Amino acid sequence: MEKKLRVTLPKHIGEIIESDTEEFKVTKNFLFNYIFENLKNEKLIEDYDKDGEKTVVQFNLNKKNRENYYDFLEEKNIQIEANFFRRLFMKYGNFSKKKRERFIFKGIVERVEIGIEEKRNIKITFMDGKEKKVEPYYIGSSELEIANYIFSYDLDSEKFKNYRLNNIKSVYVTREKFKEREKAFIEKVKNNFDPFLSEGKKIKVKLSETGQKMFRDLKVNRPKVIKKDKDVYELQCSEEKAKRYFTYFLDEVEILEPLVLREWFKEKYKKAVEVYN
Repeated sequence: MEKKLRVTLPKHIGEIIESDTEEFKVTKNFLFNYIFENLKNEKLIEDYDKDGEKTVVQFNLNKKNRENYYDFLEEKNIQIEANFFRRLFMKYGNFSKKKRERFIFKGIVERVEIGIEEKRNIKITFMDGKEKKVEPYYIGSSELEIANYIFSYDLDSEKFKNYRLNNIKSVYVTREKFKEREKAFIEKVKNNFDPFLSEGKKIKVKLSETGQKMFRDLKVNRPKVIKKDKDVYELQCSEEKAKRYFTYFLDEVEILEPLVLREWFKEKYKKAVEVYN
């Protein structure tokens, strides 16, 4: 028999749940049931400020969660179901973004960690159906980054790569053992994790006064400064990271080196001018 629940939540918790369903590509019904299944026996946080803005959510308990549901309520002495679920969803909503992602993808994280610990190749299937076989080395995120990545060696392209956790559909741990390669490089990456793998890569840029202020203020994905000479900065930064970070600067930055990156920005700006003409 169907069990429908209606829960009033603080507005900001409702917004977090709404955002997570989109980013993690799950339905609200799945997410609410998953939270209940995995957090129901945890210590819950105190109830919310009843004077704040609120939102109402509804969902159905799935078949698995309906089993022994009323026994669970009796055992925990839960008198008002809505109050229990409100505190349960608030606990989830108060996790950091990185922690919520690792929680939702717990099964994938656990299999990757087996591969890392036992030094076994893993086969990754992505949401779009593509597959990769990799040597897994680390699951991490940069200090200000809000997403998790699997740092690995891609056996097809024969290079180190990071793969975003929420783009992965499944992971299979193979029996194939691997021998850890480039240990010093791997340790540097793990100790100062960068989703764009900037370790050992450099670029040189010239920043206007406004550009220098932007560089100080924009901290997410900001490259590490190696050397600065007036308005010229030598940075530890991969080309992909530079494309992501400096695109916001428009004419407040001039890419000096490498030339291939300089040409990429030049072509992008030319195309932008054509669009506006």
